[in-house]
Amino acid sequence: MTPANGVTAVRAILVPFIIIALIRHDYREAFWLTLIAGASDAIDGVIARWFGHKSWLGAYLDPLADKILITGLFVTFTLQGQLPVWLVALAFARDVAIVLTVAAFRRAKGIALRMRPLFVSKVNTFVQVLLIIVTLADLSGVVRLADERQYFIWLAAATTVISWAAYFFEALRALRDRQPAAA
Repeated sequence: MTPANGVTAVRAILVPFIIIALIRHDYREAFWLTLIAGASDAIDGVIARWFGHKSWLGAYLDPLADKILITGLFVTFTLQGQLPVWLVALAFARDVAIVLTVAAFRRAKGIALRMRPLFVSKVNTFVQVLLIIVTLADLSGVVRLADERQYFIWLAAATTVISWAAYFFEALRALRDRQPAAA
């Protein structure tokens, strides 16, 4: 456990508190806790690079903490009518498709497909977190962004689809690279 992994763990630990604040309709508290969680995503990466604390645990823990945050808040917002069901379904379908692709590749080829995070996926995660922050800023009254929220919904949808396609083509490339040459 490195200091960077500890910062990442804080992000995952904050999620239930953010969701409780959302259930209580305490959007201001949820907003500030989410900003802390979002900042931890940047801070853990800086610590890992600056101090050379990159680890295999961090490589798994960081995206897992992101998924816990995004999924938890997307689902809660959807149940509260703040985000459309189709967006949450799209984000969930993308993640399931990636996991199933890796599992199918392993089963069909008998080898592990190592899907490293793509840049477009990092952009997608950033946009999804930005949508969460914009939604909370609007709901809390910190900044009124009711009209702008719709643009962020469509931007999140677009980056989700683009990321999904990028992983699909990455899997095809990996599959092609693993095929034996024709005789």
